[in-house]
Amino acid sequence: MRVAIIISFIAGLLWSGQADARCKTFSASSMYDVGISPTAAWRTDYPSSSSAGLPAWSTIPFATEPEHYMQAVLETVRPYFHYKDNSLVGTGNEPWWMSEWMDYGKLGREPLMGLTKELAPRTHQLSQTSQAGSQVWAVNFYNDPGAVALHQVFADPCSPAVPEKLLFADGTVAIKFLFTDANLGKFAGQVDYLNGGPVYKAHIDPEGIGFPAETSGRKTRDVNLLQLDVGVRDNNATSTGWVFGTFVWMGPTKGDGLFDNLVPAVLLWAEDEGVVGDDIKESWVNPAIKAKLSGWKERPFLGFQGRANGPADNLNSSCLSCHAAARLPLAAVGIARPGKNPANPPAVAALDYSLQVRAAIERMCQACEDGAMDGATPQICSKAGYFTGPQCVPASADQVVASQRVRKIHSLPRE
Repeated sequence: MRVAIIISFIAGLLWSGQADARCKTFSASSMYDVGISPTAAWRTDYPSSSSAGLPAWSTIPFATEPEHYMQAVLETVRPYFHYKDNSLVGTGNEPWWMSEWMDYGKLGREPLMGLTKELAPRTHQLSQTSQAGSQVWAVNFYNDPGAVALHQVFADPCSPAVPEKLLFADGTVAIKFLFTDANLGKFAGQVDYLNGGPVYKAHIDPEGIGFPAETSGRKTRDVNLLQLDVGVRDNNATSTGWVFGTFVWMGPTKGDGLFDNLVPAVLLWAEDEGVVGDDIKESWVNPAIKAKLSGWKERPFLGFQGRANGPADNLNSSCLSCHAAARLPLAAVGIARPGKNPANPPAVAALDYSLQVRAAIERMCQACEDGAMDGATPQICSKAGYFTGPQCVPASADQVVASQRVRKIHSLPRE
């Protein structure tokens, strides 16, 4: 009996990191509070320091050996994630952590894999035959050095502390698995490079609902893995400090059906600033699969004027440009638009290319404004101009309607 109690106590300690990390005054999680199981058990017990050594890719020149560089990064991911029982799962002690506060609102995390809703693909975006109406959902993680920065921000999950200039350490890696239903159900056969891919289960919006929808209408449906994005804090990238890349799942299925099917697609380490033609030198697009991903009327390039971007991403931007908008409050730059672009409000915090942290803070402030959390308004919400009330209070029906009319979280952010 005593042994059983000790085992139970130890098991409780192992799981308490995730439970204790949650803000106790928040009870409207789209992941944990909806009664759908099994709930993905990703880590939020962020380390306060890192003992990570020199990364394997630090001696690989990304500009001349992009595939070699990307594979070296991928090898740090491969041992810890697996396809099992129609789900993406970890080993239980994987050295990868997800962000707090991505589990609120219409875009918030679903429970089965912790996916958040991304920008819906346009007609012929993913392939020459893909149609509008499909969905993309994603889950993002940081490695050990990156999780130290998350510890700095979310040490108090009810009141995150965002420095004026957040900095991730050299060797930080952010990864994001992106899933889609664009080749399943009524969209079957429209994205041929996903044919035969493993089927994952996610509790997401009904088929054909590309726009943000009420979470109460979500259904457990099938999705395929589309791409794996990587962002690497690399001091060798002297212009930006970051290297971004995308792997794309390419059939037919082989090996583990997960990493063995991920093909390096693009890598980007700077912006080719000022280049308006096709003389792009600071992006790499894999010539072996380029024609599968772009080259037709609706998708002439993957990213702006030939810069690197993944198939799920906006062709009027690039990996770096999009993530460069990571600041509080949200910057109005990063995506090229016709006509005059809006001016940016004054920044109170630069977030070192982390759209995940930016979106997390926005969603927490929205939860406060909506009355979905109690207590004092987190200082960062007032500082960034998201919400000026003195405290988070239960909202009346009229307040909720008014909040939705002027909702500040209006975009579908990339994590």
